[in-house]
Amino acid sequence: MKGRDSLTGLILAGGQGRRMQRAGHGGEVEKGLLVLNGLPLVEHARRYLGRHADTILISANTHLNDFESYGTVVPDEPQLGAYSGPLAGVTSALARSTTPWMVVLPVDVTGLPEDLVVRLLEAVSDDGAHIAYARTQNSVHPLCMVLHRASRQSLYEFLLAGERKVQAWQRQNDAAAVLFDDTDHAFFNINTPQDLLRAGGSLRD
Repeated sequence: MKGRDSLTGLILAGGQGRRMQRAGHGGEVEKGLLVLNGLPLVEHARRYLGRHADTILISANTHLNDFESYGTVVPDEPQLGAYSGPLAGVTSALARSTTPWMVVLPVDVTGLPEDLVVRLLEAVSDDGAHIAYARTQNSVHPLCMVLHRASRQSLYEFLLAGERKVQAWQRQNDAAAVLFDDTDHAFFNINTPQDLLRAGGSLRD
């Protein structure tokens, strides 16, 4: 059984893909600071991960002061280059983590199953699979994953070789796919202001 002291939570809130146009105002807004049901998305993710881990890291490259209110902010390692994708945030966080296991969640995904972390942890072990990610019948959610810190070297070398695709790296490392029910609101990704409204949120002023 993997306890809280063996697990670090990571919220992916960095990179160009975490921003979107502010409807009616122009410019861009950080997705993690968008408000859903009275709380920023980053706080929803922090509360979710806080059920399982005492230490919460946040992968972010802008608005660092804003994100520091919700966890320890970890910018991407500069040697990986600017905007090198979400895996750059994962490997940078693994370098900072002091626990054997890390659970990763994108800041812009809502509708997470209650048993997501428990079931992902059940699919990995010290002497078996070191990575597990979520999927449903109709889609794959590779960034909703658990991984062991021993995976960092492989990930770091993958990124230095110019590779970026999450699933390609997971396949190379025999990651386990864990099947979850495909309900209407499961793993809902907020990519546009309209998505946020559908999820019941509003843009932060």
